[in-house]
Amino acid sequence: MNKKSDRFSVLKSYPDIAPFVEQVVSSADQNKNALGFFAASVFQEFARSEQLYVVAETSSEEAIYAGHLMFKCNRGKASVLQMFIAPSFRRCGAAKILLDGLKSHLTDHGLISISARVAEDLIDANAFWEKQNFYVQRVAQGGTARKRTILVRCHELASPQLFASSGLSSTNPLGLDVTANPDIPLFLLDLNVLFDLGPRRLRNEEAIDLFRAERMGLCRFAISSELGAELHRTATPGRTDPMQAYTKIFPTFSLMTTDEWKQLLPDLASLVFPNKEATQLSENDKSDLRHLAAAVQHRLAGFITNDTAILDAATKIKEQFNIQVISPMAFAQSYAETTSGDAYDTLSSQTLELIPITDADGPVVQALLSRLNLSGSAIASNWAAVDSGDRVFARYGVWSGVRLLGYLTRPCWTPSDIVVAHIAIDESTAHSRDATRILLTSFLEQMITVGTVQVRIEFPPNQVYVREVASELGFGGTSTQSSLSKIILGRIVTRTNWDQCRETLTSASRLRLPDVPPTFRHISQQVQVLTPDGNRVHVSLDYLETLLAPALFCLPGRQAVITPVQRDFSEHLLGHLPQKSLLPQSKVALYQEKHYLSGPQTLKRFKPGALILFYESLKHRGLGAVIAIARVKQVYAKSQEALKTSGLDPSVLDAKSLETIGQSSMKTVTVFDNVICLPHPVPLTTLERIGCGRPTDLITTNAITDEQLQAILVEGLTCD
Repeated sequence: MNKKSDRFSVLKSYPDIAPFVEQVVSSADQNKNALGFFAASVFQEFARSEQLYVVAETSSEEAIYAGHLMFKCNRGKASVLQMFIAPSFRRCGAAKILLDGLKSHLTDHGLISISARVAEDLIDANAFWEKQNFYVQRVAQGGTARKRTILVRCHELASPQLFASSGLSSTNPLGLDVTANPDIPLFLLDLNVLFDLGPRRLRNEEAIDLFRAERMGLCRFAISSELGAELHRTATPGRTDPMQAYTKIFPTFSLMTTDEWKQLLPDLASLVFPNKEATQLSENDKSDLRHLAAAVQHRLAGFITNDTAILDAATKIKEQFNIQVISPMAFAQSYAETTSGDAYDTLSSQTLELIPITDADGPVVQALLSRLNLSGSAIASNWAAVDSGDRVFARYGVWSGVRLLGYLTRPCWTPSDIVVAHIAIDESTAHSRDATRILLTSFLEQMITVGTVQVRIEFPPNQVYVREVASELGFGGTSTQSSLSKIILGRIVTRTNWDQCRETLTSASRLRLPDVPPTFRHISQQVQVLTPDGNRVHVSLDYLETLLAPALFCLPGRQAVITPVQRDFSEHLLGHLPQKSLLPQSKVALYQEKHYLSGPQTLKRFKPGALILFYESLKHRGLGAVIAIARVKQVYAKSQEALKTSGLDPSVLDAKSLETIGQSSMKTVTVFDNVICLPHPVPLTTLERIGCGRPTDLITTNAITDEQLQAILVEGLTCD
């Protein structure tokens, strides 16, 4: 059967293909550099076996050859041997129609996957295969003559299979689990925590926050049989103890007195009571150890207590037995300082405000969530819209006047490995996209303060802006799920700290980088990554930095430049100052990719994939130091008049200040992203010492050597 579109048809049967075989052979012979060489008889053989497809333009009376695809099948898998589209039919959708025809045919016949070998240096070809959900499965070496690096790309078909697919795709290249909710950790409660629920107890507020966290689904609670025995020992004869009845609502874990227990007790005792002999342990000491032993034996998440001796040993207990020992106060710890509110200018001169949600805003939040078809129970629990307690959940809204455009809630602390936030947007306004960007950017900025962490956002169905903006920020997932995940590395990676960054990333996400840092070749080079579920994949360096953003891999051999920026502009362009301005943030804050404008002579200095180091000059009380580093995405020249008409919004300049960078009619536009501010700005004295701090070096953009880059980073990251 032939696959048809309004303009093109995919021809699959031999009678339909036979008239075009000569054109197929001719096209293949003229493009041997990209396609490789096959004898003419090979094409005839594949055509007869119907493993050669031709895409033809059929909108006119006579079918016209537009391209071909040749493949082979072996043991449930297909391999693309050649795919070619004639130049006059490129960018018309013919390639996608041709490949879709193959995917459909193979899926109907129950094949597992399709692979294609693409040379790494064929940038446009790799972009096409990436767009068609062919992820890099492995990297191979090409022939000895050309010494090419070959990317073996794979696409998993949606045919019914005995084994589940890997879950890898171009939208989820790191194989993050975005389909299942994180496991809800189960903690044992100490008796002193339960007593703190009494209204006159000093820690009553902390205990209430703790149980609010359980109500919101952050954790679950249980007790050990030792707690019941403890209550029985301390009960007053002849009086009913309400606490004994209350504890019956919790699951109970019994201590297993096996041979394991005989060794477990002294091991725990040596950690919790290092200065006591076994004979010196009180009955209360032994009771505490039995609580811990029950958590260890049943492999629970941990133990919640106010006991100082146990909390002091928490780190050692975690290292040896892999259980958390925490106090109720942990559930009220915030990831970042709560903002009192930020204002943002938009393209239409409308000001949007990011403000913490209060209980008084509850009806407005519930109205927004109800319009998005969320149930009352979900609104109260997952979305923390009803009496969640500000110490347990942080809640933010973006407002346009009195109208709530977007809402985001996240836990102030979570015992699981993944931070899950919920976001909902009113997509019916002109500022909905800006509201989405403000909420997600603010959320990521708060998470960066944690360090390397995996985050997930969940949202109602049909939230287009959330998906689009989140994708730009490096979130990945599946098109059928209302959740997206991302790993925040938040680091500048160098040869020196490679092992440390690698271990931190693995600990936070189970994602593994190579043992040895690769040498930089180009921004599209493939980096081998071991995904959390054990799959070995390859991701381009450029995409990997986006997926882990903010992250910059300052590998040996990567080009870098220093470029000057005045204090008046750097504050808004880079956001490096700890003290926020009282004025609304500039429109540039709404852009993930920002623009740095300079004179036309700097065009040759910037290259896509290069690192750009921003030197804040001494003018207008500037620091006179390198303050931040970013990644160049794109560079082009644009006339000054065209910039004034459109194009200044992603920068910090306006039509008037544009004159400050020279009178030339043409300007260089450098698009950059992944900005990371240096913990320790590198001063002019250091730049002079390493040979790149002369006055002539810092008045315009200049390249620096790899040795100079590494020296700057060593000093700039001393606080990292």
